[in-house]
Amino acid sequence: MSSKKIIFLSLLIALGIGLFYLSRWYKEFRQSDFSFSSSQITAIELVMKSDTLRLTKSDGNWFINDFFLADSAVVSNFIDILQSISAIAPATLKTDENLIQLFQRKGIGVFIYKGKRVKKEYRIASVAEFNYKTVALNSGSEVPYYVESANAVDNLVEYFSVNPDKWLAGKLFPEPVEAIEEIKAIFPDKAKGYTIELGGNQIALINSAGDRLSNINLANISNLYYSFDNLKLLYPTKAETNSAIPENIISSLKLKMLNGKTYEYTFYRIAGKGFTNILGQELSYNPNRLLVKLSENRFLVGSYLHFHYVLCPIDVFVNNYEK
Repeated sequence: MSSKKIIFLSLLIALGIGLFYLSRWYKEFRQSDFSFSSSQITAIELVMKSDTLRLTKSDGNWFINDFFLADSAVVSNFIDILQSISAIAPATLKTDENLIQLFQRKGIGVFIYKGKRVKKEYRIASVAEFNYKTVALNSGSEVPYYVESANAVDNLVEYFSVNPDKWLAGKLFPEPVEAIEEIKAIFPDKAKGYTIELGGNQIALINSAGDRLSNINLANISNLYYSFDNLKLLYPTKAETNSAIPENIISSLKLKMLNGKTYEYTFYRIAGKGFTNILGQELSYNPNRLLVKLSENRFLVGSYLHFHYVLCPIDVFVNNYEK
């Protein structure tokens, strides 16, 4: 055999060995790589059994299930975790159960989108079979890994919650409160209604008859204004949404924004039995929670504490009024 053939065969053998180790390294890398660049994320889906929570980004804001406004700080922290999650070591399974079935049954599916395409998919769990340590299994892999994130303060799996209450923003609309141009409140008793105009450097309070009032209470109007930025909102139960009937209406609110958008909300008492006030007297409605109707017949639940000024009649915004 000539020296050229020997050299050629040696190069082929070296190339084959190199490709073998490269393929093995890449396979292990794919199995243990769970991070994803935050700049490329446009949507995230979290799936646990029959529950799915979808986070989507639109016009710089994050939304839950394509409708409800998500807490931007919570989502931002979660994305920091997604891009910093790293494998520690292959996990040891303490069961004979099929690995894929175990993660489908007890794990949370994580689907990270760039545009309309899934770019990263894995399941994450913290279960007895792995001594309750956080483990993750990449799609198409058969090797689970213990994982961690430097940005996680609590149990890592808790950040992957499919409970929408964990993600809801403390406000009803994406614009800052400074974008509100007009607030119009409507009550079953029309005399309690009002309109507040916030254009320019002046604030105008107008009663339901169209009269402009001069003796306005700026402190309470300010409290109303800023309360829109400090709400506590939750997903309602099916029983709570059944209270969205005319006899339970507290008031309605219309907001006009500087950008031309308008928002309408209706507030309902949550009717039921077993409710009492602080004196133990029986009530026909929940004294702590109220139902908020948004557009498209969607609902959230709020508290009377946080919606106090939103539910106040015109008298509260007038100085030295007489009862």
